[in-house]
Amino acid sequence: MRQRTVPTVALAVALTATAAAHGSESSSLATLARLDPASVTVSGISSGGFFAHQFHVAFSSLVEGAGIIAGGPYACAEQIPWALGFNPLARVTVALGVCTRYARGMLDPFDLWLPDAPDAEEAIAAVRAEHAADRIDDPANLADDRVWLFQGGADGIVPPATMQALEGVYAGFGLADPAPLFERSTEANHGLPIEEFTGTTEFEKLGCGDYGPPYLIDCDFDAAGHLLRHLYPTGFAQTPATPDPDRLAAFDQGAFFASDDASVSLAPTGFLYIPDTCRNDGPPGGTCRLHIAFHGCQQFAGLIGDDFYQDGGYNRWAEANRIVVLYPQTTPWERTLDPTGLTANPKGCWDWWGYSGPDYFRRDGQQMRAVHGMIERLLPK
Repeated sequence: MRQRTVPTVALAVALTATAAAHGSESSSLATLARLDPASVTVSGISSGGFFAHQFHVAFSSLVEGAGIIAGGPYACAEQIPWALGFNPLARVTVALGVCTRYARGMLDPFDLWLPDAPDAEEAIAAVRAEHAADRIDDPANLADDRVWLFQGGADGIVPPATMQALEGVYAGFGLADPAPLFERSTEANHGLPIEEFTGTTEFEKLGCGDYGPPYLIDCDFDAAGHLLRHLYPTGFAQTPATPDPDRLAAFDQGAFFASDDASVSLAPTGFLYIPDTCRNDGPPGGTCRLHIAFHGCQQFAGLIGDDFYQDGGYNRWAEANRIVVLYPQTTPWERTLDPTGLTANPKGCWDWWGYSGPDYFRRDGQQMRAVHGMIERLLPK
């Protein structure tokens, strides 16, 4: 596995060195005084796309916009048909056969009993019900946000109908042109489109129509640049800069979740890119913005090294536009299927179908709380 050396103490002004109680040699997050609390956005690919939307909806008072590649609508796996009402694995069945087509042929080979697609109106109703129960923020916050969506025409995992349902959810909460932007590519497969892969990797470099790890597809299309430009329309530099590898550091994620509960499926270490002008002791300048990028299944650092957080394209735009980029990391969780309905997470996906517990799509979900805690640690009070 390719892995460049990532400093753990070079960013001492933002990452306080610590002998972490969780056994990590990484540093701990500390507040960045230059961050603007009103500039938080998220993005993600595949499971990270589902999770980015889920996080955006649940914490809509904090998050100002989202970029979603091959994701789907809120609580998609909760859209359980009557035939699965008493099946303890209903959510994973819906996730694999309706929200995605990952296992549609195995679960419903004749397309007889699973719905063709998720329902935007059902997702909207779920959002309203969760807010009424005070388990997520007020969805009225979404109306003035910005959203960027991307669908690959060759994507056999997340079908167009799922992305259309996602678009319908945002439209249902008042987003209208030009706030939402839906871009498509007829050639793109299931992966993060990039302009060009410039790094080295143990995996075969992928063309735009290819599918496989590290799920960075060379489409001559810079998805990171497109989504960040849309999410931050004011004062966005149109030319990227060369990112400084010394501005990227590992940090201890274990401080944000219970390390004795494997079902959270989060890695001990996450990564953070801080442009020089955003450091607490950096050169004079204005405020900075915070973006959280969620990788997809089989895209965590433990499997693909630094391919996502170094070569996904975010850092060069971050350097040019005073954007701090947080890269939280998952890890696989092996578990035998059991009657509780909790399922394994062997591919290191973000939780959008409930393997970490029934609150997974709410503010109190294990992964949701952990990422929110990381953001709160970084933002000035």
